[in-house]
Amino acid sequence: MKKLSLLIALTTFAMIGCENLSKEDITVIDPELQSFSDGLNNDIGLSKSSISAFNDALNRHGKNGKHRNDPGFLWKVSAEMQTELSDEEKTKLFGWMDDNSTPYLFAADMGPKSSRGPKDDKGKKHLDIKMLFTLLDETQTTSLKTIMESYKSQMDEVMKKSKDGTLDRDSAKAELEALEVAMHAEIKAILTDEQKQKLEEIHLEMKQKMEQMRQAGHDAMVNALSMTSLQEDGLDSINKESNEVQKALMEKAKAEEMTKDDMHEALKALFAERNSKIDALFDDTQMEIIKIYTSLVMQYSKHCGDRKKDSGGDKR
Repeated sequence: MKKLSLLIALTTFAMIGCENLSKEDITVIDPELQSFSDGLNNDIGLSKSSISAFNDALNRHGKNGKHRNDPGFLWKVSAEMQTELSDEEKTKLFGWMDDNSTPYLFAADMGPKSSRGPKDDKGKKHLDIKMLFTLLDETQTTSLKTIMESYKSQMDEVMKKSKDGTLDRDSAKAELEALEVAMHAEIKAILTDEQKQKLEEIHLEMKQKMEQMRQAGHDAMVNALSMTSLQEDGLDSINKESNEVQKALMEKAKAEEMTKDDMHEALKALFAERNSKIDALFDDTQMEIIKIYTSLVMQYSKHCGDRKKDSGGDKR
């Protein structure tokens, strides 16, 4: 009987030991995400169980590079890590974020109502030059390069005058905008009707994909935080108000009504106020997930940004 009990005890110990070993030895399959994990561990310092849980989450939500097309990837990881990280680890992670003066949710999609797309801040469609080259024949490609070189020289000259003071800021801005409009007109003139139609279709497809990505990111945030409709509306109001103030500050800076130091302090105060409003809107658990998400976005950008850029990927 004693031998049987000893055998059971040894078997149980072996099973637990193997299970713990497997959990502690989890590595990340995707090289980019392994860099993410290593960077986070180097900057923050996590326990074996926490880094193992983090790696496991990265594998499940980012396997085979699927994280690159999943705007909710870091929300899913953050929600899981809220229960995995110790209080001490959270304190270190949030302290690292605070030391970098980061506003909460600075890279999150705040909602599906936004109308951003392949346009500039005045609502005019940008010409995607890289995309254009895929539509043109050899003769058109040569013409496009000639047009771009010509207008680059003219724009460089305007910038030079603005820099040496022979042209004031407003006049330089007006001239650059006029040159851009003229350049786009010349570029469009070399396109056939079929190419113009194709370009419109591509722009529409891009806009639809971006809307889908924003909606998916928004839904992931709502799910990760178990947000109520009142919290969604509250966050939308906070962001709209903050964006309006930020735009006003930017306009003052452009008009040289504020120094760089004043601008920095004003933005710092604005972000601090926004953080306080967000803190009041959510409960403690939700705020921990928000802070973890914000910190992981920074870490991902820090440790994977160059790798993504080199591989031709787009940042989220």
